[in-house]
Amino acid sequence: MTRLYRQLKSRMDKAILKFNMIEKGDRILICVSGGPDSLCLLHLLKDRLKYRQYPFTFIVLHVDLGFGSPASQTGRTLEDYLSSLDVDTRILRTDISRMALAPDARKNPCFICSHHRRHQVYKTAHQEKCNKIAYGHHKDDIVETLLINILFGRKIEAMNPVQEVFKGKMHIIRPFTYIEESMLKRYAREAGFPVFRRQCPVDGYTRRQKIKEMIADLQSSEKNANIRENIFKSLSHVHIDPKRCY
Repeated sequence: MTRLYRQLKSRMDKAILKFNMIEKGDRILICVSGGPDSLCLLHLLKDRLKYRQYPFTFIVLHVDLGFGSPASQTGRTLEDYLSSLDVDTRILRTDISRMALAPDARKNPCFICSHHRRHQVYKTAHQEKCNKIAYGHHKDDIVETLLINILFGRKIEAMNPVQEVFKGKMHIIRPFTYIEESMLKRYAREAGFPVFRRQCPVDGYTRRQKIKEMIADLQSSEKNANIRENIFKSLSHVHIDPKRCY
């Protein structure tokens, strides 16, 4: 157990306990895309299960978007890798890529992709009788989503650590709420996780990427300010005067 692993586990456990993310008897759908974030989530939750007095159960879901089977640098597919972990896995084949890259979806293909992928996740969670859905969203995702919603969605909204859906019949949980993306990437390298090629042709050209670059540029000009941390902490310090709302 390395120092980095202990740091990740400590921060994950802090989020799980503070927001009561996992309870006795939970059946959790762990969503795995093949990126380092979701692979870290799978491994840390799998390890956590070993040492819990009241175990939960989980299944793993990978939604194949139809861009092509993601292969690692060694040519191994994500499906092969998940099979080697001896976990209960569902691979869902879809043609979401066709809908996301259609001419009429060109303005915001990420929204179309996310919408249809989320529908498949909810459908599988219902079929498998899961009451929790776990995503590998981390602190940076939360910060970037807040800015995306403000700048492009005209609303102040961020990812919640625990989010109720279907009137409380299910809950989305984000155990990596207090963990930075850089830590997860470092641990993925340290643990020797396979690196799966991204298939989406707009990867690296999205609104999220623009926000990442915007924050990085601002940080480079403000050496004494922790820009990402300040944005994240602002979510816990919301002051609204109803008399001055527009």
